Amino acid sequence: MAFARSGLCRIGGSGTGGSMWQYSTADATSAVVADTNYFASAKDELNAGDAMIVIGTTGGTPSGRISYVESNNGTTVVMAAGDVITA
Repeated sequence: MAFARSGLCRIGGSGTGGSMWQYSTADATSAVVADTNYFASAKDELNAGDAMIVIGTTGGTPSGRISYVESNNGTTVVMAAGDVITA
C-alpha cells in the first residue's frame, strides 16, 4: 500500500528535529519504516531527528513500532528500523 497523509499526525514538539508523530496504517509497520520513500509525500513536514510511532492493523491484528527520521534531503525520507512495540 502507499502512504496516506490522513494517517499522519503531529502529536508534539515543533521546529526541526524535535517533533513527535503518529502514523496509523493498514500496512505492516516493518514495511513502513523499511521503505526509504514511504514518507516522501510528507518530506516538507518531517525533519531528521523527528520521532514517530507507527501503528498498523495488518490483517486486523494491531502492531506498533517506534522509529525516527534518520535523514530527509528534501527528496528522500529515510526512517530508522526502529523497535517493535509489543504487549
